[in-house]
This record gives sequence, structure tokens and C-alpha cells, in this order.
Amino acid sequence: MSLFSTREPRRFRGVHIYTSERQDRLDRLVADARRQEQMDRGEETDYKPDIESYRGKFAKNLKHVSRHNDPDRHHLHPAVAIVLIALLCLAWHYLRTGSF
Repeated sequence: MSLFSTREPRRFRGVHIYTSERQDRLDRLVADARRQEQMDRGEETDYKPDIESYRGKFAKNLKHVSRHNDPDRHHLHPAVAIVLIALLCLAWHYLRTGSF
């Protein structure tokens, strides 16, 4: 019975909608400097690659490859297409009537 029991309120999850790219770059520079400092002192660093720097790179580079520049795509010349359509129409006419 939900009348006598109260639900636990949902926890607040603050998701940043607006982020500062400048602050993100500054944070990455500070982290890189600290890691470099640790390496200079001879300490072990727990290096984790920055996944955010790779996010979206593949899709962004795909935009540069257009359909017209794709070497695997073979195009049919418009004149050849028109001739093929005309030949198919003649063949269809011949099959219907028996003469050209």
C-alpha cells in the first residue's frame, strides 16, 4: 500500500549543460604539467589517456570525404545511361509488337 509508505526522493544529479572550453583546456594543461613534474621527479604517474580529446574526431574527419571523392564509388556517365534507357525502350517495344 503506497498510502502509508513514503517514497524515497530521487537524488539530484547535476549535469552541466553549459561548459567552459577555456576552463577545460586550462584544467588539461594543469594536469599535463603536474604529470610532467611527477615524471621529472622520477615518480610513477597513473596516466589515463584523455578520451575527450578523441571524441568526435572520426566523425569530423569523415565529413571531408564526400561521395564525389570516394574512390570505391563508380559512376555511370549520363550519356551511357540515356543510351541504355533508349535500348531498353526499343527492346520493350519489339517484345510488345514484334517489329521495330
